[in-house]
Amino acid sequence: MLLLLVLMPPLQAAERIWWHNENNELNEAGQMLTELLLPDPAAMNDLSLAERDAWLSREWRRVLAQRARFAQYPLAPDQAEAGFEQALHSGELSAYLRRQLPDYPGYRQLKQHYQALSQIKHITPLPPGGEVRPGERDRAIPALRQRLTELGYSLKAPRGRADALDRNLSDILKGLQQANGLAPNGRLTADIRTMLNRSPAELRQELRHNLRRWLLLPPAAPDQYLLVNIPAYRLTLFNSTGPTLSMKVIVGRPDWPTPELGTHIRALKVNPDWTPTANIIREDLLPAQRRDRGFLSRHGFGVWLPGVAGRQDPGTIDWQQPPAGMRLVQAPGPDNALGRFKFEMNNPFDIYLHDTPDKRPFAEAQRALSHGCVRLAESDQLVQNLGWSLPEYKQTRILPAHRKIPVFLVYFTAWVDEGGRLVTSPDIYNKNGMS
Repeated sequence: MLLLLVLMPPLQAAERIWWHNENNELNEAGQMLTELLLPDPAAMNDLSLAERDAWLSREWRRVLAQRARFAQYPLAPDQAEAGFEQALHSGELSAYLRRQLPDYPGYRQLKQHYQALSQIKHITPLPPGGEVRPGERDRAIPALRQRLTELGYSLKAPRGRADALDRNLSDILKGLQQANGLAPNGRLTADIRTMLNRSPAELRQELRHNLRRWLLLPPAAPDQYLLVNIPAYRLTLFNSTGPTLSMKVIVGRPDWPTPELGTHIRALKVNPDWTPTANIIREDLLPAQRRDRGFLSRHGFGVWLPGVAGRQDPGTIDWQQPPAGMRLVQAPGPDNALGRFKFEMNNPFDIYLHDTPDKRPFAEAQRALSHGCVRLAESDQLVQNLGWSLPEYKQTRILPAHRKIPVFLVYFTAWVDEGGRLVTSPDIYNKNGMS
């Protein structure tokens, strides 16, 4: 027997049982990791103990790899792969995982809804039917009242008939529509019926995706940070007491998505110029110039050619065969695509927050319209809230940030509103099925 033990190859780290005890139950660290990863119980039941244990290790490493891609700043060792390896070798997995728990109210509130959904066995379904306008009667309205009550809404007693879509119900529907990127008309539409008829199991699955996305952020919430929720088309500034500023934003189109990333605002560029990327030139600006030879000049663009000193007039260029290596630069001014302010952020994708001269799209419910950068509805408010005085400079100036301001561009299709209610939004980039 001793000879056999000596000849056996050493147990590899991937084959070791890290997350279960001698009774084949999750140990303390295993319970904590399961609470972070939220595996599908049915899928886990189909695995052997060794497979479940290996899955937990593999999935946590996947989270760490995603975190490393998300962070456009050096990760602390404890937040990276090195910290996990150290915890494995030191046997301090429970203490390590406690430090990985996201310390954000938004995460804790969403987790509470996730847990509460497991206790719900029945919801009140809305019967099928056509669109119901405010003031109209429909057999779905009593079910709508009951369903909204189940979701935590406080409803006023109807003044007239209980099957009429009254003003109170219509206002609630407007809020749901706004949160879900729908036209806020206050009507009971097919989209609202579908959303309210989702089963607890379907909602839990969506919440799993979103709770996992919180793991990409630094576990300890910074004292002040910006959160741009891409599917919600919203920027929120947080400090230690909670949100202090919120505004509408425009994000990248589905074919030009805004990436998820964490970075810092390092400077404010006042009266910025704009150098569009090669893709934007090829796909947007060149077709516009070919349709209208005065387009680039009228919008303040100059041409810069390799080896040629100075700005060239767009009227001197053959736009059917533009020269290789050409750059376009739009001068500062009221028509500049970046507006008055550009918030400089470190990242390899050339993504930043900026003002825009065209405020009309902010009235739209669905605002995935940009080339990836984030346009701000109220950039001057953000300037002031981040400690800059609103400058009067007419020339381009770069003002350093008073300190590094963390910015997290996240993809949350489910969150909890200020009233404690669960809100979902459209999966504009179809990511929920990919997690």
